[in-house]
Amino acid sequence: MEATVLTRDAELKALKAQVNPHFLFNSLNSINALTSIDPAKAREMCILLAEFLRMTLGLGEKSSISLGEELQLLERFLAIEKVRFGSRLEMRENIQEGCRAALIPPLLLQPLIENAVTHGIASLLDGGTVSVTARRMDSRLAIVIENTCDLDAAKARRGGLGLPNVRQRLAARYGQESDMRVTAENGTFRVQLSLPFEASALLASEVMEQEQPR
Repeated sequence: MEATVLTRDAELKALKAQVNPHFLFNSLNSINALTSIDPAKAREMCILLAEFLRMTLGLGEKSSISLGEELQLLERFLAIEKVRFGSRLEMRENIQEGCRAALIPPLLLQPLIENAVTHGIASLLDGGTVSVTARRMDSRLAIVIENTCDLDAAKARRGGLGLPNVRQRLAARYGQESDMRVTAENGTFRVQLSLPFEASALLASEVMEQEQPR
């Protein structure tokens, strides 16, 4: 019981730190700048930011959400960033059938995507791509997040809080049953996660029905 309480407490503390103040600061600064040069985009960014924050409300009460829900949050987050970066930012998803039903700690991937944009895309004049891949491998879920990057920026990124935070959350939740690997090579920064595949039977059946060809 004590271990369960400690694990839950660690997850909640980590969760509260996931929405990086830098993201909010940058978003509000961008809105402020856009109000005078492009009011329509400023309004769009306000709406997207409000929607993202609304979707994150109450997540502290949940121990798990589906990968599909997490991806919806990431799409909202990147939509906000795309107002700032325009065509310099592109997102790609490659999610194996059935993986959207997998249960993961809420906002586990958000800081990784935020890092990909802040330390990867933002440092490149021509921008780049953020990609999310998910595969089921027997009883495990493999998630890979990649982004185009400048290797010097990638080295500096290792000193941030996002990666250690995700690693600690995985350890608190799954112990030695999880694995996280970080690499930077050939202009690509990559984070590979491996964790037990868990899914509620009801959610899995709903997702499978949605994925059936019509």
